[in-house]
Amino acid sequence: MILNSILDIIIILLILIAVIAMLSTVIGFIRLPDEITKIHAAGVTGSFSVELILIAGFVYFYRYLNVFEYKFLLAIAFLFLAAPVSAHMISISAIIYNKRVYSKNNKDEAKKVLDDIGKLNK
Repeated sequence: MILNSILDIIIILLILIAVIAMLSTVIGFIRLPDEITKIHAAGVTGSFSVELILIAGFVYFYRYLNVFEYKFLLAIAFLFLAAPVSAHMISISAIIYNKRVYSKNNKDEAKKVLDDIGKLNK
């Protein structure tokens, strides 16, 4: 009986932390200045919150329905691997297509990336 209430609290905490992370994703996506920082907000906290909800679902299915749902584990592993890679690829394409990158010190931070890409293409 105590284990069930502890698992209930863990599931509720996971979902609450995920909701807070989703809210921070939305706030970051609205408030941040350029595409690359917005991609960072969406990629990091967005995938983190979805992974927390998947973990809560896995715990719920395993404990209360007595079903080992390997699909939750596969989805968590896929998100863990695919979300950072896709965010990185989108940011690199934004730099290649000369999107303006926000910088407080007025340096062209994207120039280093474009030079490295140019060296690889030669």
